[in-house]
Amino acid sequence: MLIRKTKKEKDPFNGLEFEESTEIWVADFGSDDLEKALRQEVPKLKPKSEASLSWIFISFALLIFVIISEMLIREIGLTNYFSEKKIFWLTWVWRLMVIVAWLTLARLRWLFSREKVFVISLISYTAAIIILGIIKIVYVRSAWAWLNLLVEPIWTALLILFLGSVFIKYSNKKLKIKN
Repeated sequence: MLIRKTKKEKDPFNGLEFEESTEIWVADFGSDDLEKALRQEVPKLKPKSEASLSWIFISFALLIFVIISEMLIREIGLTNYFSEKKIFWLTWVWRLMVIVAWLTLARLRWLFSREKVFVISLISYTAAIIILGIIKIVYVRSAWAWLNLLVEPIWTALLILFLGSVFIKYSNKKLKIKN
């Protein structure tokens, strides 16, 4: 028995139409139930493709999430009388957790390419850290806030590059992608 699934697609680069066909040959034992079950299983065998989400939308959503969550951490820390040093380390641990969660979601769930993951991460996090640095300058009014505005975006970019390269090295083995 031959199970065939075809669909027509249009190439976005040159506008030509092409037909994509998936064929699977299966031994036929004359059972209608088996044929129905096989027809339901065949679409599951097709390899997954990258999620079609706008990188601008994702960057903006990630930017807003990072800003709001770090401001909440700061407010919770101040209401619980944490020292500035403790709030600083809490935000860096939070950034680390959010970056790892983002890389896992983007690479393993949505199957984004490594270039797209790095571009979205660097743009969103660097912009968020700069905005948070400006908010801290206005909010804290301390000399270290000016230093953080200069240093934290660089630290964050280095953290993203390090974690991203390690994560992509191991996720390529899991996804069996050769990039």
